[in-house]
Amino acid sequence: MVKRFVDGIVRDLTTDEQAEYEARNKAFEDNKAQRQLEKIRDLRLRLLEETDWWVLKGEMTDEQKAWRKSLRDLPQDYEEIQYDELLALDEQGNLTHSIWTQPTE
Repeated sequence: MVKRFVDGIVRDLTTDEQAEYEARNKAFEDNKAQRQLEKIRDLRLRLLEETDWWVLKGEMTDEQKAWRKSLRDLPQDYEEIQYDELLALDEQGNLTHSIWTQPTE
């Protein structure tokens, strides 16, 4: 049973409160893939914007071109079951999937 803190007192949720709590949690979990997709798109956009100057400079390497193309192909090149992998973080909070690693100039 979930507890609730009200007016300095910890108490169990009522049946209605428990049902509402569970419905909110279910809706949140059911929307996980959409939240992940939005994060992937935001990351992709940020990285493309950060490297737009490569395009303007006009001297991109083949590796840089391929990397930007792989970003543009996100998320359609990945299935929903791979979103966790795309958004995995290391101990320092850095994304670990290779898609996010910029090639050197």
